[in-house]
Amino acid sequence: MREIILSNGQMFVNFDEHLNMRDFYYPYVGQFNHLNGNANGIGVWVDDKFRWLDSSWKFSFSYVKKTLISNVVARNEELDIELHIQDTIHKYANIFLRKIKAVNLTDEKKHVKIYFYHNFNLNENEIGNTAFYHPKLKGLIHYKGNTYLFISCCDENHKCEFEYTVSKRTDNSGSWQEIQEGKLSRRKIIQGDIDSAVGMSFDLEKTSTFFYYITAGKNYDEIKQLNKKVHQDTIPHLIEETGSFWKAWIVEKDKIHPSISEEIRSTYYRSLLIFRAHVDKRGAIIAANDTSIYKFNKDHYSYMWPRDGAFTAVALDRAGYTNTTKNFFRFCAEHITDEGFMLHKYSPDGSAGSSWHPWCDENENYQLPIQEDETALVIWALYEHYKESKDIEFIDEMYNKLVRPAAEFMCSYRYEDTGLPKESYDLWEERRGILTYTCATVYAGLYAASNLADLTGNHQEAQKYRKVSNEVRKAIIKHLYDEETGRFVRMIHKFKDGRWIKDTTVESSLALISELGVLPANDYRVINTMKAIGKELWINTDVGGIARYEGDYYHRVDENLPGNPWIVTTLWMANWYIDIEEYENAKELLNWVLKRKSQAGLLAEQYNPHTGEPLSVMPLTWSHSSFCYTVQKLNRKLHQNI
Repeated sequence: MREIILSNGQMFVNFDEHLNMRDFYYPYVGQFNHLNGNANGIGVWVDDKFRWLDSSWKFSFSYVKKTLISNVVARNEELDIELHIQDTIHKYANIFLRKIKAVNLTDEKKHVKIYFYHNFNLNENEIGNTAFYHPKLKGLIHYKGNTYLFISCCDENHKCEFEYTVSKRTDNSGSWQEIQEGKLSRRKIIQGDIDSAVGMSFDLEKTSTFFYYITAGKNYDEIKQLNKKVHQDTIPHLIEETGSFWKAWIVEKDKIHPSISEEIRSTYYRSLLIFRAHVDKRGAIIAANDTSIYKFNKDHYSYMWPRDGAFTAVALDRAGYTNTTKNFFRFCAEHITDEGFMLHKYSPDGSAGSSWHPWCDENENYQLPIQEDETALVIWALYEHYKESKDIEFIDEMYNKLVRPAAEFMCSYRYEDTGLPKESYDLWEERRGILTYTCATVYAGLYAASNLADLTGNHQEAQKYRKVSNEVRKAIIKHLYDEETGRFVRMIHKFKDGRWIKDTTVESSLALISELGVLPANDYRVINTMKAIGKELWINTDVGGIARYEGDYYHRVDENLPGNPWIVTTLWMANWYIDIEEYENAKELLNWVLKRKSQAGLLAEQYNPHTGEPLSVMPLTWSHSSFCYTVQKLNRKLHQNI
């Protein structure tokens, strides 16, 4: 789990509960990770005592209000010292900036040494790394290929006088060992599987302040120029202007209704910043950059799922950031296949992400390895973008590249006899069939495509897409609502003899039937389905919340419960409450989310149903964007009723 994240759309860093830097991404948000979960830690000597920043310290994590500047306090009673650490990444230059104020907790002068340990594997492997000390720039350079990092420390007068070392890294030796011995060897250069360290020494009476920074570039000249910028502009100024940028970025498109609590309001702003941090400047909206997930499946969440991206884009657009989302839609337009569908997921550079969806069935018959909602929701989100931006020129740009191919695919990828979309994988990436949720997204995508076609003067196509969307809607109601159970089924699939088999598992994504416009929220079929979700998927423990579906096995904690509570699924219920004007119930679920957030306001994917501890990744972009979407929905409804 991560406690602090920082980003500028090109450089992205994560810190764990002991302020170890665990993830360092550059030049894309989510690609490449030059730490891969390794720890860049901090070691502290006070006179003759040494401690790494670990569980022997007490930490408090927060951010400067309405910014991506962290405020961390680390206190150690044994060393009688407190560290006030402020970190950020410059608003546009690829510079990680750190200000440290050391506070003496006694009246006795102390001699303090603070070391910064670096465990980089540039370009995601340990082969062929080089690190050396540069006497003119006064800092360490790590480089491999087209990745260069420059690391330095300086005092309040920007004098860079510090200890340093570079070393071979083993289980028994390395720069970390020199830190523990309290003296760095000043080795000048090393290559291979390596680590490094820098350290500042000073006498501490009351307080003392100094700075540490890392610049990233594609070559030596680039990091040299960034280092020049640091010294010309000074670190305090760079931090200040970055804070001013983020405070100016947070604007209120819609005034928050006074009945919405201050805590919900502040978490709304924090969430905007958290998921904005996951937006790469070239368009990819990354699901999560927490590599603690590695231990489960040797993979990560540092991909763009078009579905997650679409939901996040809608929340960004409704918050007023329509310029930010344009690159997301351009990314999708560039990478949609010739056949008109989006792939499972993408790396930030646009290449196909890892996948477990096969291209053929058990008998080696060709099948599409897709989740069709990921195609449909991008088009739905694009129309939502237009409703917020009214930017017809952008829609005209996107129509031929993105809307038409996706709409034509959705029209053709259907069964003639039922009118339903053909099989694809569910949004949880676990099962293949004709899913009610996926069909609802196809309806919404085609309906959006028809409106976008009309806007761009393609009226015949608009009629076609509207006709097919209505056919899909009717087919959903006819084939996917089950009279026997009195609710929508999760999915249907064909048995070997051609019979259609219903899967009546209670599934949280059915909550989106009304959200996507298939039926109104107060339709009896929607009400019946939502009641089943509330009854069967609510976690009956002190933690509460809604599971994904009955029998969810992902990170399963208790076999006697339907699954673990997720932020996204719980907020889907809140959205329905808003639609039926049960606002207090919606606020209660928003307050449930507030109980789940970390000290600094981060939200995980899911939570332990007994302890409330976060599970899987934290933060999850979709959790934060869902919170914002629900607050926006509630806010607009409350204003409409004034």
